[in-house]
Amino acid sequence: MEIANDKLLEMHRNLLTSRRLGEKLYEIFCAGGSGMPWIHRGIGEEAIPIAVCANLRKDDYLKLTFRLDYCLFAKGLSLTEVIASECMRDCSELGRPRSPYFDPDFGLLAHTGAGGEEIPIYLGSAISIMLKKTDQVCVCVMGDGFASRGPVHESMVMAASWNLPIVFMIQNNQYGMGTSAKKIYKMKDISDRAKAYGFPGETVDGNDVIATYEVVKKHIDRARNGGGPSLVVGETYRLAGHYEGDPQIYRPKGEIDEWWKKDPLPRYQKRLLEMGVLTEKDIAELESTIKVQMEDATKSALALPFASYENHLKTAIDEL
Repeated sequence: MEIANDKLLEMHRNLLTSRRLGEKLYEIFCAGGSGMPWIHRGIGEEAIPIAVCANLRKDDYLKLTFRLDYCLFAKGLSLTEVIASECMRDCSELGRPRSPYFDPDFGLLAHTGAGGEEIPIYLGSAISIMLKKTDQVCVCVMGDGFASRGPVHESMVMAASWNLPIVFMIQNNQYGMGTSAKKIYKMKDISDRAKAYGFPGETVDGNDVIATYEVVKKHIDRARNGGGPSLVVGETYRLAGHYEGDPQIYRPKGEIDEWWKKDPLPRYQKRLLEMGVLTEKDIAELESTIKVQMEDATKSALALPFASYENHLKTAIDEL
């Protein structure tokens, strides 16, 4: 598949931004007083949401894993909105919903760490697409743990039965909290699960940006053109603990070191350098630009008031 240089560079910019944004959120969390009750880091898994977003329009529906919701900047949210949302700030002063993570105009319908219960909500968006006869599509990205929950199975059954324009994507980071996916899935290829529902399934190296982009594009285009649902499994790895402070005693010795060698960011940069699409100077200049943008966005986001139940309730009543 021929991918335009502009698209390759867009994904690089977003991938680098996602890494630096994840680091900035961790820095804010560690400083205390941010409003974040906890942090679940997505370092090493960013290629999947970035490749997915690169294939979507603003009006397409998207659900990301809670670990990488901050990558929604690649769907069109500003860095200020993302940081503010992660830090429990009220974004209404920016002229946006109280939390841009719920914004139907951007195809965002839920922000939750629940175990798959939000998938039927997004299934509803796919039903609305079918009823309205638009060419939108819905993509639901979930972890390997959530993918075994009942609401997910029920949604897949209905999606297949009604031939809905939805792509289910399992971001297999190898662990559901502290349980290895190998202990849960008694199959070599998790995408084989799609056969039971009667729609296509495909597995891709989720740390390979270009491969993930191409596979996701194929299935999104298929859904957009009336082909119905499908399942994509992106194989990746959680380089941080399930949560900050996780002792990670469940990991075999040396496993993390091996996966660091597959880190998608330097891997993608190396690929683009070899292709002549990117130069070391480009990378250095982009790093400087992102650093400035990140500091400005952080300052603006943390200056916003904390979101409160009372303010949200009052605003909702006023809107009625």
